[in-house]
Amino acid sequence: MIKSFTMRLGLILALSIATLVFLLTIALTSLISHRASDSLEQEIGERLSTTSHQLADKLDFYMWSRYQEVQLLQGLDLEEPDETRRLLDQVQSNIPAFSWIGVTDADGTVVASTNGILEGASIAERPVYLEAQDAPFIGDVHEAVLLAELLPNPTGEPLQFVDISVPLFQDGSFQGVLATHLSWAWGKEVLGHFNRTLHEQVDDTDLFVVSERDNVVLLGPDDMVGKPLPVSFTEGATVKKWEDGQDYLTGMSIGEGYDEYPGLGWRVVVRQPAAVAFAPVETLETRILWIGLFASLVTAVLGWLLASIVTRPLKRITETASLMEQGKANKFPHQSGIEEIESLAFALESLVTSLTESESERVHFEKLANRDALTGLSNRVALREQLNRLYDSEETHVFFYLDLDGFKAVNDTYGHAVGDALLVEISQRLRTLTIDELYPVRLSGDEFFLMFPRRECSVEEIHQIGKSVIDTLSQPVTIDTTFISVGASIGASIWSPPEPPHVAIEQADDALYRSKANGKQQLSFHELFE
Repeated sequence: MIKSFTMRLGLILALSIATLVFLLTIALTSLISHRASDSLEQEIGERLSTTSHQLADKLDFYMWSRYQEVQLLQGLDLEEPDETRRLLDQVQSNIPAFSWIGVTDADGTVVASTNGILEGASIAERPVYLEAQDAPFIGDVHEAVLLAELLPNPTGEPLQFVDISVPLFQDGSFQGVLATHLSWAWGKEVLGHFNRTLHEQVDDTDLFVVSERDNVVLLGPDDMVGKPLPVSFTEGATVKKWEDGQDYLTGMSIGEGYDEYPGLGWRVVVRQPAAVAFAPVETLETRILWIGLFASLVTAVLGWLLASIVTRPLKRITETASLMEQGKANKFPHQSGIEEIESLAFALESLVTSLTESESERVHFEKLANRDALTGLSNRVALREQLNRLYDSEETHVFFYLDLDGFKAVNDTYGHAVGDALLVEISQRLRTLTIDELYPVRLSGDEFFLMFPRRECSVEEIHQIGKSVIDTLSQPVTIDTTFISVGASIGASIWSPPEPPHVAIEQADDALYRSKANGKQQLSFHELFE
């Protein structure tokens, strides 16, 4: 009877210890799996958002290039139509994207054009003339009207154009309009290039370019072009249900123009079926679960086999494991004299160490995602998190939107390697600024953002801080024995809760443009605070 009772008690102890170790392993495995999956889902969403932003920048840069070329032709002599026509034909030959270029007189009659098309005809009622009598005009994508039957159309598809036109003046008097029609085929080429590149990396992905004017799809899958986009989005990555009933992970960016080209507000949308996008997450979770289950099974079997002869040492191990789960211990007690117990303690410690290292790596990669790879400053992702924390603050902050003056010339003259070295030096100087609780960020290129609490600073004192920043950044830099100098322009605004921080950032950005327009190398405040 005594022997029978003893055996049952040993079995109960063995099962209890095995169950405890099993639960410990599953808890740790579940924690690591959950956090790793969240991080991977965020990374996938940011990848789609980055793709949409890159395509929006590509489209805006192309339009900026054509916009610059059109402005270069403003000096045409309207009194020499033959010479003007020859020059326009030459421009079209070198830049085939211009389907038609024409020059009108002050009444809107075409006096010279590529291949003589529409010469003598009036375009006085067309937006390309009406909207460009005082300032340059950029029109959104539209189908051809006057030129539909006059231009070559080998595909037979409806011709679509983007208009760019500028007024022509002589001695301050309006002489006419230089009007151009850009073939929308270039947009399809850009989208096709992105599609090919994207599909090499990501499966089942669709790209859309949507008009701000009427929410119509300008570029995208053939069955959706010309139709309103059926789903509304905000910038960033979200999961939405589309009209086909399927959930898609979607990234969206808005074209904001390039340099002095204001942009047409095209929205670029990238979508991928959620099941495809998050398939790596499910694979990761399954893999971690199986590893955890396997480790738990091994541990449970060892505990069951050894419980009858090592009840006391295993109890110590179990108690220590519980303390480790609570964060009150970081290693298992040393077991001596019994080789099996030593092995078990070592296996458990290795398992916990491995899981802990995985968590540390995840935290490390999160930190990398919040840092600019070149300068080490916080990036846009980190700034968004910092601004989210400001919602809980009742303290007023000063925002500086900063842009380097002359940086493009450094890149053009000395190359991008020197430009990168200069950006690193500028970032080091920003770090050393003696401004309490300064938070410096590199936004992109040579654009930076500074944020610090206002406290008792007056507007005049903020001006002095900005001047000190400009003076610091304007000091010459020596790179490979070359002395390089750049300046800095700053736009400033003041954010006070509960106003959304992004409003103050936009105000600082507007003020920066004023600094640039007023001669650079200065600080301009948002007009509400001047």
